[in-house]
Amino acid sequence: MAGRRTACPGRWGSATAAPSAIPFDNRWPAPEALDEAGLARIRDAHATAARRAERLGFDLVELLGAHGFLLHSFLSPISNRRTDSYGGSLGNRMRYPLEVAAALREVWPRHKALGMRITGADWVDGGSGLMRPGCLPESCATSASTASASPPGASVRRRGLAIGPGYQVPLAAALEKASGMVVQAVGMIVDPRQAEAIVADGHADCVALARGFLDDPRWAWHAAAALGAEAVYPPPYLRARPEQWPGAALTPYRPAPGRR
Repeated sequence: MAGRRTACPGRWGSATAAPSAIPFDNRWPAPEALDEAGLARIRDAHATAARRAERLGFDLVELLGAHGFLLHSFLSPISNRRTDSYGGSLGNRMRYPLEVAAALREVWPRHKALGMRITGADWVDGGSGLMRPGCLPESCATSASTASASPPGASVRRRGLAIGPGYQVPLAAALEKASGMVVQAVGMIVDPRQAEAIVADGHADCVALARGFLDDPRWAWHAAAALGAEAVYPPPYLRARPEQWPGAALTPYRPAPGRR
């Protein structure tokens, strides 16, 4: 759930919900602070969604606790100013995300992975972050079996943050070292050789990318060709394999200079 980031400036739509009535930015609407009934409703809705995913045959469910969305806004002291048991200390701020994770764990089969994407750092003064002592959410391991140190996208707008290929990888490496969980790295992973090195060098157990696939839906095939691996092609695409299609040699996966 997007929480206070649900509405975009100029497109208010319905009321948004958050731990506290603090807008994402001065151009955004103030959200409604969730009461106990709202917290229970959203927690149960997550569990219902996990049940649907199981019926549909998914092998992995990832709980979104990043990007300034609802669960991240509970974790961050910037967006969570509650005075009840869900606000204040790190343990209290973690309480609701862990309750949601526990609700998913109850309905999601144990032999399937349950992941949680978390924000590596808010990148603003007074925010949360893995690199701060005591801020690594170790108890996530009791509910999730994989974790992803995610790009900030965070609880407030950040200015002056240097973004480039692999800029979040050190956070994933820190999470893996401190937690012992299966960790995936994300954030500007552009080139297949870069992705391969992240795993081979032990910075993460796997990588994930989104914009790469938005830009190139055949990214995995091109990555396999670049790394000398065998890709599985569905029958309708067999004639596009490199050995049958000369165009494949002309378009290996090479990001343009300066591209992100």
